[in-house]
Amino acid sequence: MTDFENLLAAAANFRSEGHRIVLVTQIGSDGSSPRPVGSQMVVCEDGRSIGYLTGGCAEHVIVEDSLSALYEGQNRQLRLGAGSPYFDIPLPCGAGIDLFIDIHLGDHILAELNRAYSARVPVALDTSKIAQYSHRCVYDQNSAPSPEVFRRWYYPKRRLIILGKGPNMMALVRLALVSDYEVLVGSSDRDMLAEADRQGADVQLLSTPAAFTLPEVDQWTAAVLMFHEHDWEPELLDKLLASQCFYIGALGSHRTHQQRLNSLAERGLLTADDRLHGPVGLAIGAATPVEIAVSILAEMTQVYRQTNRPLLAT
Repeated sequence: MTDFENLLAAAANFRSEGHRIVLVTQIGSDGSSPRPVGSQMVVCEDGRSIGYLTGGCAEHVIVEDSLSALYEGQNRQLRLGAGSPYFDIPLPCGAGIDLFIDIHLGDHILAELNRAYSARVPVALDTSKIAQYSHRCVYDQNSAPSPEVFRRWYYPKRRLIILGKGPNMMALVRLALVSDYEVLVGSSDRDMLAEADRQGADVQLLSTPAAFTLPEVDQWTAAVLMFHEHDWEPELLDKLLASQCFYIGALGSHRTHQQRLNSLAERGLLTADDRLHGPVGLAIGAATPVEIAVSILAEMTQVYRQTNRPLLAT
């Protein structure tokens, strides 16, 4: 699967093959654009591309302009949709988008961006609007970019910790993996761990709640408990609620969830109801394991998107 919010690996792969690349960034939009500002495409000099900016109606134009910029040796800007010279390629709802076509991203900058991403460190790329070869990596999320640059942030890949067992759990594992999450599965069910491992998840055998080793947890990590034996939950929730997880959910009925909150309150976690989602998932009337997994991933996405993490700093 392609992580459309972060195409750095794709860019590095093209470069490892010896090809020149073009990094195309959406730096502005009017109206309801198909992709958010800050979205990117990577174009290879052989005509291949990864990512999309218009939903398919103008990607061929972006590739052509990118290759033309490579041939001329100059960065350029491109307008598509309303106000574009390509009047025969309208975007949905009369939208217009502005793109920056950059042919000069250096290998050392690309390598630094990829190192930060692999280390789960937020990093931004400052690209000069004026100087052709000027790029800089930025790590301070509180600093503002100068008017002479645009700043594009790359955030760590979202990670999901799933603890428990049962068919609902395996459905969520599969859906999260194809949704480009890093997935860690903890279970006492060895057969389920073997299947999760085959699917591409990291796995950890749960012998007792106290024995679970919580991995590195940051604000790009979510966790879902899917136990039917709810006595597994308190010690695990103690650890998760003390972490930076952006989302924590637990399977069970409304009655079970109230009992869970009462138990946590007795343990001194009086504000658990502010962070713990239960019954886990959006109320869509889910009745099958796949539908339950969809409802959970939808709620996780909703919570994540409510946090202001713009791709392009203003």
